[in-house]
Amino acid sequence: MPAILSSLPTRRLLALAACALWAVPAPASAKPRPARPKAAVQSKKAAVRLLLAQNGNALAPIVVSERATEGTRAVAKELAQHLQRITGAEFSVAAGDGSRGIVLGTLAEFPDPALKKPLELRGAGGFDGREAFVIRTDAKRLRLLGATELGASHAAFALLEALGCRWFFEAPEWEVTPSIRTLSVDLNRNDRPAVLSRRIWYGGGFFEHAASGRPVRDYYAWARRNRMAQSFKVECYHIWQAIIGDNEAVFRQHPEYRALVGGKRQGEQLCVSNPALRELVVRWSLDYLKKNPSADMVSAETSDGGGQCECEPCARLGTISDRAFGLANEVARSVAKEFPGKLVGLYAYNEHSEPPSFALEPNVYVQLTAGFTRGRYTFEELLELWPRKCRNMGFYEYFSVWPWDFDQLPGGRANDFVYLRKQIPRYVQSGATSLDCESSGNFGLHGRGYYVAHKLMWNPKANVDALLADFYQKAFGPAAAPMRRYYERSDRGAKPLISAHLLALGFRDLEEASRLAAGRADVQARLDHVKQYLRSVHLRWLVDRAPDKAKKKEQTLAALTHGYRTRYSYMNHYVAIRDGWASHAAQEFAEPTWAATGNPAPKTPWAIDKPYTHEETEADFREGLAYFQPDPVEEKQFSRDLVPVDFATPGQPAPPESVQTYQLTLPYALYSVAGEPLELSVVTGTIAHYRDMAPAKWKITDAAGKRLADGRLPLDGKLHPIQTPVPRPGLYYLEFDDSTAGWQIRVAAGRRAAIALERARRVEHAGWMQPMHFYVPKGTRELHYYWYGQPHRVHGPDGAVLKQVSTTGEFVKVPVPPGADGKTWSFSQIMLGYLWFFNAPNQLAASPGALLIPRELAKRDGLKIVAPK
Repeated sequence: MPAILSSLPTRRLLALAACALWAVPAPASAKPRPARPKAAVQSKKAAVRLLLAQNGNALAPIVVSERATEGTRAVAKELAQHLQRITGAEFSVAAGDGSRGIVLGTLAEFPDPALKKPLELRGAGGFDGREAFVIRTDAKRLRLLGATELGASHAAFALLEALGCRWFFEAPEWEVTPSIRTLSVDLNRNDRPAVLSRRIWYGGGFFEHAASGRPVRDYYAWARRNRMAQSFKVECYHIWQAIIGDNEAVFRQHPEYRALVGGKRQGEQLCVSNPALRELVVRWSLDYLKKNPSADMVSAETSDGGGQCECEPCARLGTISDRAFGLANEVARSVAKEFPGKLVGLYAYNEHSEPPSFALEPNVYVQLTAGFTRGRYTFEELLELWPRKCRNMGFYEYFSVWPWDFDQLPGGRANDFVYLRKQIPRYVQSGATSLDCESSGNFGLHGRGYYVAHKLMWNPKANVDALLADFYQKAFGPAAAPMRRYYERSDRGAKPLISAHLLALGFRDLEEASRLAAGRADVQARLDHVKQYLRSVHLRWLVDRAPDKAKKKEQTLAALTHGYRTRYSYMNHYVAIRDGWASHAAQEFAEPTWAATGNPAPKTPWAIDKPYTHEETEADFREGLAYFQPDPVEEKQFSRDLVPVDFATPGQPAPPESVQTYQLTLPYALYSVAGEPLELSVVTGTIAHYRDMAPAKWKITDAAGKRLADGRLPLDGKLHPIQTPVPRPGLYYLEFDDSTAGWQIRVAAGRRAAIALERARRVEHAGWMQPMHFYVPKGTRELHYYWYGQPHRVHGPDGAVLKQVSTTGEFVKVPVPPGADGKTWSFSQIMLGYLWFFNAPNQLAASPGALLIPRELAKRDGLKIVAPK
């Protein structure tokens, strides 16, 4: 798998990928598929209602075939248990001919020619249909049939879902079971998934790996009940190092099989130009399929990281993509001969992100990664290119990566509903047959997203608003309204400002929810889990803001202890807390007993095996409620109709050249006063390590968004001038995409160029910026803005320091001295992070003369708008 937890050894990552799930990795069909089918199709058969239970009595047994597999019998038993919880009636499970009762099994076990079409296996390999199921109701029976055992399981849980059962999160407390004493059904449905292989898995794996361990059981139960499964199993994970490991003696005898790097044969990449090495890889792949007859695919993916071969014969093979996919093609041809219908998988990732220069074999399967791509193309461009090149296509997503989000708000892509609504259907439209989502076991932050993502992968046309409304109502009942507010406040797609104020509001949403749900023990148990998640946020907040190392140590120990005690709620990604944070803290505080890779030792001080009681949870919650206090501000709206203003004052020094250096991007507002061309310069690739990313992209638009000019620039670390004629005087915008390789913008003194801040946009400036100026409107008595970043200073119009800001994630409030409103202020010693003005325009510039402000504000405040001479 594309690894981001660089601290984990590659072999371990391989093992974690292999431990997948009952519905884990994922390959695809061998023919290009058009847009995937509409999700559920209701049968046109006249409705017949079948009575299943009444007055505590079951009126229909669950029937399986005499030939039923152990898996189907286990599902039948689970179905009986759920129906008993719903109705209070005890449902028996027995073998029968399927003429009456609740019939569970496959079409082969209970034949019906009328069901062959909805349960047909489609495409080369017959992958499309392995999860197909039908539900049919008639006068004497309810049939839950699948094309395979897996489809039959899906039919059972689709029935329970239709009856009102839900399994929102992984912990048992998040199971919802309705009470229906008189139960009848009239369901008739055909269904199969749009994405054939769907996997949400956790970086670092499970914190208890044994099959009998609770995390494993809970995870697979959650996946099974939500129909997260695989019609085929994708195997694209890094494999070259495993080939080396399985042939250690051969590689000792033939060091020339390894990549030549820095003049030495070393590392875990291969010299793919070597014919004998290629033959060895082919033999290994065929042997793998012989030893694993149930496998749908064998991986041909490179080892992770760089270090590809630098020898001349390899260079003659072409790009690294040409080499990796060329070897995969050779393996695929041999696999097609000996194992028709089997696939050869690898990622489009890192140095082999872009398509090769030749066609791929029909049985090569490619997963394009939604991150860590390098080369000439951006991910958006690769998303367009790869489906044209590859018959069998999937995507590797990053829903949550603990070293990126640390379980903290606003989280990763799984908590971005703007992204989920757009991107999953887009993958399906691109022909995706698999979606592999690297995630974390942190349902406190991403649980909603994981649940809804399941539904969208099955049916990309699912009504997300309806799914969320159902979640709020069924999970929280009378507390649905405040819990909707709680979740929507921190939805990453809503661009929240993560602050003490936001957390204060979230705590108060939970307080209201608890009050409304008084007397509902099931809802209170779920609220306790959310409160425990908020406690983890509170503790991390204290760790990150500790005044000294001793206090930081104390708070870190408390946070680690909390993570251990709440591990079975799955609100936080405990395995990463244990293997990552605890190990780091052990070094930071010179406390070796804190480290615990694997199960903690008995003397590990934070491994207190005592689950939280409701009373403890409530006490911690009250502490957080008191700590985080609302800090309301009045947010004023300003237009994007920006104009230059004459801020000149006698004795003012000459304006400097505007020079800023960033990683990541943000827009610039530019102004042509007299219709002169826009002129600026950009240094690309200021971070040399990333100069093999896609070339930088820039575009200039008018104020309405119409594109005037655009281009691409090599990431060469050089200065590139940009000059763009404009049709008329006025406002224009520059958008620059640095491919994360860093960039510097330079605008000559005297030209109008202002940073156009965007709400909650993360920007990383390299080092302190030159003093940056902004406008404080007339009548402002206290300047309000949001800040998340390093310390900085606020200067009034006379240059005096009005505030030294050292807080982060806070609303900054600066009193405005008499006569200091209606003028420009400035920041010094600032490294731009998250900045958003609530009651001032969100533009910054290197000098007052370069600043642009909203036209209506300039007129209101009586400022002189600069006009063409």
